[in-house]
Amino acid sequence: MQNINPDIFKAYDIRGVYPDQIDGEFAYRLGGAFCRFLINNGEAGNRKIIMARDTRLSSDELAENLIQGITDQSFDVADLGLASAPLFYWAIIKEKAAGGLMVTASHNPAQYNGFKVCRADSRMVSGETGLFQIRDLMEQAGLETSFNAGKISQVDLKKEYLDFMLSFIKSSQRKPLKIVYDCANGTMGQEIEEISKLIPGEKEILFADPDGNFPNHEPNPIKPENMSALKNKIIESGADLGIAFDGDGDRIVFYDEKGEMVRGDFITALMAEILLKQNPGKKILYEVRSSRVVNEIIRQNGGIPVLGKSGHSLIKEHMRRENIFFGGEMSGHYFFQELGYIDSSLLVAIKILELLSREDKKLSRLVAPLKKYSSSGELNFEVADPDGVLMAAESHFKGAKGAQVKKIDGLTIEFADWWFNLRKSNTEPLVRLNMEADSPEILEEKRKELEGLICG
Repeated sequence: MQNINPDIFKAYDIRGVYPDQIDGEFAYRLGGAFCRFLINNGEAGNRKIIMARDTRLSSDELAENLIQGITDQSFDVADLGLASAPLFYWAIIKEKAAGGLMVTASHNPAQYNGFKVCRADSRMVSGETGLFQIRDLMEQAGLETSFNAGKISQVDLKKEYLDFMLSFIKSSQRKPLKIVYDCANGTMGQEIEEISKLIPGEKEILFADPDGNFPNHEPNPIKPENMSALKNKIIESGADLGIAFDGDGDRIVFYDEKGEMVRGDFITALMAEILLKQNPGKKILYEVRSSRVVNEIIRQNGGIPVLGKSGHSLIKEHMRRENIFFGGEMSGHYFFQELGYIDSSLLVAIKILELLSREDKKLSRLVAPLKKYSSSGELNFEVADPDGVLMAAESHFKGAKGAQVKKIDGLTIEFADWWFNLRKSNTEPLVRLNMEADSPEILEEKRKELEGLICG
């Protein structure tokens, strides 16, 4: 039995380099350990597991071994084949499965692969909720093969899923839009081809063909260097906006008519405004790196703001616990209670496009009022003692006039005219700093003060 590298078990999923850290044997043992995990926790249910994969060249091999590991534990597999992560999540709920496993490394480069792990109802299994237990089961000998092998069925739910998503499109009060999509040669090409047929106006879809080499760019839509083709096409064609997806389609990033990326927290604010008009009084979750303006927009529109941790697994569980209607993450994940708390890039696209079609404004104008504060963006610092850095920052600032200390995700300290969040990396000896202030001058002054504390 191979040694399991514990570092590839992340806070939210499993991710590593193929075949050095993840290979067929790893996938086989993961399939068996996941089934044992469900049995041990009394969650085996109908012993049906939903499977899916992204476009990576290694995904087929890993999926075959994963399926073998599952069926050797007498669990049945419903295999979606190539599918987006949102379709995978939806299928677990729709099929009332005991759980699901998707072979994907999301936005990582081509040499990576990994797995997203879900219980019933698409409850993500994170490090806090069982991923490390599964790792421990994988390291144990004796995941015996059952004499009653499970069955494998190929299940095509794409049409049913897309019909469901299309039901959210409203035909009234719509004007034509010119849209450029970038599907990154991942899983979203087919879905965008279908959805865009009902969006009035012109469309151009870049890199729609599935290709695990990712020949055009790395499938991470937040990195500016990956988006040059999309930005150039927006400008050349005079498009109203651009929409980009990551490799498995659960992240969505918007670019305005000038080719500038719209921050994820600003999309959360726009979505809160849209949703609260029809659903006043609902809770809206935003995460600790978000601008203060998000809280303000939620309150102005009659909602209840809820501050939470970053990380899609943690956000989903938080929303379930507190009956939260909608949640948004800076990285481009957006979560809907009405979909069973899963993230849906398509539904966000539909809602934002409908907003643009109703308003006689460009996307940049809709976002402009949200840019009222000065922001540092995320700053990363390599440090020997991340815990010590957080303790030093808290000790330095907590006694200051007006300081409000919050420890929801790392350390957040808020003042009347500025705030900061300092978090440890889950995988590296880094601390990550996000800051915002009422003016550039305050931001620069406080950034220097914090950097002095962090760097010693």
